[in-house]
Amino acid sequence: MSHKHLAGFLLLLLSSLPAVSVLAQTPPELHVLIDVSGSMRQTDPTNLRRPALRLLGDLLPPAARIGIWFFGDRITPILPTKIASNATKALVRNTAAKIRSNEPFTDIPAALEAAATGWGSDTDRNILLLSDGMVDISKDKAINEQAQARLLNEIVPRLQAAHIRVHTIALSKDADSKLLAEIANRTGGIFVAADSAAALQRAFLKIFEAAAPRDGLPLVDNKFMVDKSVKELTILAFRDKEGRPNSLKMPNGKLVDENSSHALPNWRWDASGGRDLITIEQPQDGEWQIIGAKDPDNRALIITDLKLNVTAIPTRIYPGEVINSTLQLTNHDVPVTQLALTQTIKAVIQERKDTEVIQSIPLNDSGADPDIMGGDGKFDFQLNLIDPAGVYSMVATAESPTFQRSWRQNFAMAPNPPITLQAITKTSPAATDTPPSPNAAAHGAETAPTVVAHQENRPAAASTVQPVPPPPVREVRITQDPTVIIPERGVIDGKWECVSAKVPDKAPAQAPATGKANVPAAVAPSSIPVHWVLTHTIDTFPVPLPADRRCSLTGTLTAELTTNRPMTLRLLPLIVPALLSPASPSEHHDTHETADHEAVPRSGPNWILIGAINLGLFLLMALGIWLWRRSAKKTINQLLAEAKTA
Repeated sequence: MSHKHLAGFLLLLLSSLPAVSVLAQTPPELHVLIDVSGSMRQTDPTNLRRPALRLLGDLLPPAARIGIWFFGDRITPILPTKIASNATKALVRNTAAKIRSNEPFTDIPAALEAAATGWGSDTDRNILLLSDGMVDISKDKAINEQAQARLLNEIVPRLQAAHIRVHTIALSKDADSKLLAEIANRTGGIFVAADSAAALQRAFLKIFEAAAPRDGLPLVDNKFMVDKSVKELTILAFRDKEGRPNSLKMPNGKLVDENSSHALPNWRWDASGGRDLITIEQPQDGEWQIIGAKDPDNRALIITDLKLNVTAIPTRIYPGEVINSTLQLTNHDVPVTQLALTQTIKAVIQERKDTEVIQSIPLNDSGADPDIMGGDGKFDFQLNLIDPAGVYSMVATAESPTFQRSWRQNFAMAPNPPITLQAITKTSPAATDTPPSPNAAAHGAETAPTVVAHQENRPAAASTVQPVPPPPVREVRITQDPTVIIPERGVIDGKWECVSAKVPDKAPAQAPATGKANVPAAVAPSSIPVHWVLTHTIDTFPVPLPADRRCSLTGTLTAELTTNRPMTLRLLPLIVPALLSPASPSEHHDTHETADHEAVPRSGPNWILIGAINLGLFLLMALGIWLWRRSAKKTINQLLAEAKTA
């Protein structure tokens, strides 16, 4: 079958699918807070907040909802929350024209409280906060500090409980970036620092693609394919450094710029803020091209019934987190499961950092890895994200002979996991000390008893004994971040792999006769399952005994976050070295048995024995002197007798 006939067959197949909505995604809702304090006159002198807000409004998908507030020393509701229809988008454009810079203070706490109300039912709740300052409600510094404390300790927890994500933009170096980042971090949002008003367009784009991702068309060298199912096309094209205007090349070869677009029906062209934003209803099908800069933030977004439905991922992810997701084509929100169509689709999922591709995963619906079940119309995949902190994009693309689709969602990678595991070694308390804590008993920790020698039938001088030092104990200390994880909801499942410290580093030699490794069974690694329920911010658990074995812990944390979402996090292996000190169990296998065979320790010097030894030495010395003198006297007498004879 030729590509032309195949395309016709696929279009016929798509048109025959029932138009019953069964897989609609949760629509996003965005409450926008715009700083209108007087400091914005210096931060944003040309009022680029206006085109940035228009950009956000025009990019919203039809099912989204949007509301707008201005804030300075007072909070002004500007646009009540409405569904993002064409009429609402016109209201957003009119609202953008009202942005000013004339209020003396910056009441961020009151702004968040105002925007945290009036949500629609069953929507994905997001607040976008743009500010160039800090919590500033009074000339009294102490009052401002109290307001900031209330923001973090009262308002942010309420936002978490209400499942509201706050995305923040710090405009200018004077903004309290630390506070704005913490608000975003704790609510699961994204923080973006815009170093200039010109960067506002891209900052709003990053947050839009985190809060309200929508269908688009893949761009290759500024070219993209529009198919017959596209009802509306929105093109975002950033200009080059010189600010030269962009133009569009239509499938029929005609070039259209801003001026000539005014004569075309169903076209709207917004050229401001260093970019061109063009919306076209019922666009021609075929290949289009942006004639201008090949900017990585250029986009071609569409409204269509033939959508690329991708399971949304969290907007804030922690290093080591495991994300399971699915890509599926839908027509009128009905999953497309016909093998004749799904087998023609080439789908890929990519993780990107700006223009860099971090990883690329080809997808399939044939049951091969990473797909779970073949032929169900679902292209399953799993991400294990361990990247450095920053803002990343998950980009899905699907291509067939008749259409192309793309879908992009931005997410923030946190700098650190919300849990740390640390191997510690401590000395066990003696038996005469305070009894172990209930937590230690519950965790199965053991304390080595103090060994005392038997006392019966022994002299009083030996009644004072020295206890044998208890062996040290190895433990794992687990610390959770209570601002991220609900402590009572965390569980670690995994296993210990322990091996004798005497196992050689190199692989053992093969026995020539049997071909088996010449390794004693006693040193083979042992596997011990782990199931730990984390009940406190800090918990400790024992390392398997004996302590002369090197142990490695691997496992997975499942937890519920304070942002009310579940998390699965793959832990990095924790290596606990063996203890080889003289007091370790490897050298005291049975301290009770050793003590029973030892001599009773002396309480002091044995003066009787010392006196006897000294007396014996004195007698030996006296006897030696006497014998020497006797021998000398005998020699002298002999010499005298010989002299007389002579």
